[in-house]
Amino acid sequence: GTMLGVHASIGAINDLVDERADAHRREKPLARGRISRGAARGVAALGAALGALCATALGPVSLAIAGLGYGLGCAYDLRVKRTVASFVPFALGVALVPQFAWAAAGAPLPTAIASLSLAALPAGSALALQNGLADRALDAAAGVRGLVVRLGASRATLLAGVLHGAALLLVAVAAPIGASRSILAAGGTFVLLGVGLSARGSAARRRRGWECSAVGLSLCAVGTALAA
Repeated sequence: GTMLGVHASIGAINDLVDERADAHRREKPLARGRISRGAARGVAALGAALGALCATALGPVSLAIAGLGYGLGCAYDLRVKRTVASFVPFALGVALVPQFAWAAAGAPLPTAIASLSLAALPAGSALALQNGLADRALDAAAGVRGLVVRLGASRATLLAGVLHGAALLLVAVAAPIGASRSILAAGGTFVLLGVGLSARGSAARRRRGWECSAVGLSLCAVGTALAA
């Protein structure tokens, strides 16, 4: 419930801010006129309320982490996505997810889960680059000078691959002895396949790229968490 509310609110705010820039994107209902700005504001407000309510029920630590994650998302929407630091909210936001989940469980934080948060810093940065690759042409046309637009497609793709490689190495080294190597291997395969999809092709193909890498990172997290 917390994740659903927080991300619905962040997504709605993003579409409100980028309504003009998204004018040619068919998957954006606000920009295409299929919903009103009032409805989008309602989603943003209700999502924030749901996220806060659910996080409060999980305890003060979970509420604090969820609040920090929400703040990072809003900062990205309102300003940071247009700067060279556009990857930072992604990196920090992804790194908070293992911390949030374990805080919600009310259990002490194992070393393996802390290591996942560390690995999430380069992994989240790489996901941000892949996400930017999917929107690079539209961002450039709209004057959004994020990191990918500044780097160019080739260098951004190479950097994403290097960052994902660093994240996978950290996971492999820090994973508990009982972690399923098959799950970790499957996760790594999905991550690298996603980088390949992000490297070339249409915007839709590149979008599948960062989604594929996100699934791979999730598998790595699940494999580590089950063993921890």
